[in-house]
Amino acid sequence: MFGHANPRPCQAAAEPHYGQVGERHERITLSSLLKSDASTDSPNSTVLTTRFMLLVLSSGAYFSGWAMLYPVLPRFVRDELGGNGVAVGLAVGSYGITSALARPFCGRLGDRYGRRMLVIVGMACVSATLAAYLVVHTLVAAFALRLIFGIFEAAAFVGLATAAQDLAPEHRRGEAATYLSGSTFIGVAIGPALGNWIWGIAGYDAVWVSASLLVLVGMLFGLATPSVRAPQGTPRPTTWIHRGAVLPGLVLGCAIVGYVGYVSFITLLVTERHLAAPGTVFVTYASLILLLRVFGAKLPDRVGPLPVAAVAICLLAAGLWVIAAARSAPVLFAGIAVFACGIAPIFPGLLSWVVARVPAHERSHAVATFSAFFDLSMALGGPLVGVVVSIGGEGWGIFAGGCVALCGLPLLLRLSQRQAPLTLP
Repeated sequence: MFGHANPRPCQAAAEPHYGQVGERHERITLSSLLKSDASTDSPNSTVLTTRFMLLVLSSGAYFSGWAMLYPVLPRFVRDELGGNGVAVGLAVGSYGITSALARPFCGRLGDRYGRRMLVIVGMACVSATLAAYLVVHTLVAAFALRLIFGIFEAAAFVGLATAAQDLAPEHRRGEAATYLSGSTFIGVAIGPALGNWIWGIAGYDAVWVSASLLVLVGMLFGLATPSVRAPQGTPRPTTWIHRGAVLPGLVLGCAIVGYVGYVSFITLLVTERHLAAPGTVFVTYASLILLLRVFGAKLPDRVGPLPVAAVAICLLAAGLWVIAAARSAPVLFAGIAVFACGIAPIFPGLLSWVVARVPAHERSHAVATFSAFFDLSMALGGPLVGVVVSIGGEGWGIFAGGCVALCGLPLLLRLSQRQAPLTLP
């Protein structure tokens, strides 16, 4: 039902392996790539090229940098700016709104002017917004800065995610997405710990400066991003969103609502039921995700992204239901393990499905539309699950998140009936 429409989705002559092309050129264009040797997408080709690894390092440094603000910004808003709980929530999470709105526009820019432009300009501006906290003294300024941050965060992410697909052999795009998302996850895991440590020994200003500098390190690695862009005369997108990415984006969005319910209320759940220390829960979950993404990187390419996504959604929902019902530590950690097996392959698998079905000159636009559903679900999923929590408690909220995730299954069935991967005669 969710199987491959074609075991070899794209012929190498259509979109050659970008990672082996243009190493000696400042700018890579799609027209020059199409004239290159197609043998670079041979069955033995690897995704782990030097340029791809530099892109992964760029992603890790970049996300580590801005994620340093996660534990520090709430304290700054509450203690230094006098904000309440609502103000803290807006100051931390409001960037998701502007990020979601900006992603389709950033995707169109990436297709027209190149992925490297998105990465370099996006990271440079993110670095500037982080440093600007040095002169923030009002809540309004903090909110405005976070909204601006969301725009340029969208640009950098779209550039990174699309470039990873440009550099990957066509039969290993799911693996490439898994490695890149793994570096993102590691950055978001390391950044908060680093930010909290710097704040404890040197204060807020040291955090703003350190975060800004670490993002600049990511930008330097990002200079290796291929500047793939559409050749002259390529038709430009006429719609704000890429229609081919909407349905897989909705599948992703359903799964992310479940994830939001978990990260938002797991601390309260385990504390209230005296199941485990929250720190132990997060370390366990982080370790499982890291292992699954490293050792399961090739799964979407070998089995197929839609079958993997279907099983993953079921595991995600089942894990959340076990967590919601847990009354002992062994049951809790069993649920976390099942949940991690579900959430780990969702994004990279669906992303590889999207990219395989669009021409290269629309790739950034499609990636941007698809990933915008992540931001929307992060922004809207919390309040949605929160309504259930306010009525029935944290357990029912987490349970409801699993139910929403299952709504992605009929959407996956529709995806399996959609067009085959892009090929050229």
